[in-house]
Amino acid sequence: MIPAPGSRQAGAPPEVSIIILTKNSLGVVNRLLDAIRSQDFPHSCELIFMDNDSQDGTREYLESVRDIPARVIPVADGAFSHSGTRMEAARAAAGSVLVFFTDDVVPIGNDFLARLTEPVRTGRTEAAYGIWQIDPQWHDPVDAYMHNDWYKGYDDIVEPIPAYCWEKFPPELRRRLCNFDNCASCIGRDTLLRLEFPPVPYGEDMLFARKLILNGMRVAQVKEAKFYHWHKVKTGYMFRRMCYDSYLSVKEFDIYYVSRLRGVLKAIAMRSLQRTYFAFFKIRMPLAKRFYWSWYNFRTLSADFFGKFAGILTAETANKGFSPLKRRLFAAQERIVAEIEKKSILRY
Repeated sequence: MIPAPGSRQAGAPPEVSIIILTKNSLGVVNRLLDAIRSQDFPHSCELIFMDNDSQDGTREYLESVRDIPARVIPVADGAFSHSGTRMEAARAAAGSVLVFFTDDVVPIGNDFLARLTEPVRTGRTEAAYGIWQIDPQWHDPVDAYMHNDWYKGYDDIVEPIPAYCWEKFPPELRRRLCNFDNCASCIGRDTLLRLEFPPVPYGEDMLFARKLILNGMRVAQVKEAKFYHWHKVKTGYMFRRMCYDSYLSVKEFDIYYVSRLRGVLKAIAMRSLQRTYFAFFKIRMPLAKRFYWSWYNFRTLSADFFGKFAGILTAETANKGFSPLKRRLFAAQERIVAEIEKKSILRY
């Protein structure tokens, strides 16, 4: 169990600061706090909630937490950013080890915190991240069936890489080595304050991982530290997110997820058929849910791939030939990038 507030030596700082980002989180952050309370974790902790102008009673609920030392730091409406808000929390934290959570993750097992923090607490690595999973009972069973083993091909620890070697790696390998997930991560406080998350509206975790390995440090993927995290999203949100994700991937890693409009249509058709097949012939669920999740996946895949294609476009490629659709997608990209860089994308 997490040590009670009075069990720490008077005046001694906590060993671990658990930082949770919230916004109108009542009903979801409760599950995360229950999971934290159940952890078999003997190290002293504090909770820091970065609350982004909640209007649903979240802040009042967080301020009522008494069994673990807790603080609520308000983040004004419009002032949230993935990097800046986390850096503000890191500077306010008292623990030498920082754990970052988004409000709606659910750690699996009562040893999650011990496993996630072990590489950093013992000095084996400077940062570590957990393994996101999809609960087929709560969320999309097709997505869970396809993706819950995604992590098995990744290395447990990414070692430091000299810059001259890094430049010779293909883009896909560079991006893979920078895999990191701030939905559930652990970082040494001194390391974070020295290197800092880059001031970007989205993708600060993978860019920070790149900083680490190019500065002689290690990053651990803790395969035993699993957590549930999934969002049922609207197509408009998926389009915006994947547009910016693709734009960032081209800019930072020279990765093109898709390159031609014909490839977008082919990918949507093939992947939708694959997921429909899984829904009807591989997964046991009621008939109505088979239709529902097949339709949901078709819509999200369409938004996903059109968003990725929009993200790679430039003024030159959008105006090449006669393609009103490409010009419209490029205009959407310019608008989305400007909006997100002015005000960060949603927390997740």
